[in-house]
Amino acid sequence: MNNRVTKINKHLQRVFGKILQEEADLPADVLVTIARVEAAANLKSATIWLYVNPSSAAQDVLADLKTQMYELQGSLNRALDLQPLPRISLRIDHGAEHTAKINKRLNELGEL
Repeated sequence: MNNRVTKINKHLQRVFGKILQEEADLPADVLVTIARVEAAANLKSATIWLYVNPSSAAQDVLADLKTQMYELQGSLNRALDLQPLPRISLRIDHGAEHTAKINKRLNELGEL
């Protein structure tokens, strides 16, 4: 991945994180963070990977954010000074859950 796309990924993560914090209608008992951003090389699209805690609320949070996508995309477009403006898509990052399961199993094996 070239240096420009890497910088844009970091910038998108900061800007969209601020938008989520200030504008998104999220439940008070749920923590949502941006795990990573993957912009396409042509910058026409970007996938934003979200980590949701507790993980049982992940699908509900994703559905809520998808209903707010028009407003969130508009806020992102206004905040970015970039051409072309990437169309975002949201995904749930299950990497932390997977890591926790592996660590738990390793600990159980260590106790044997």
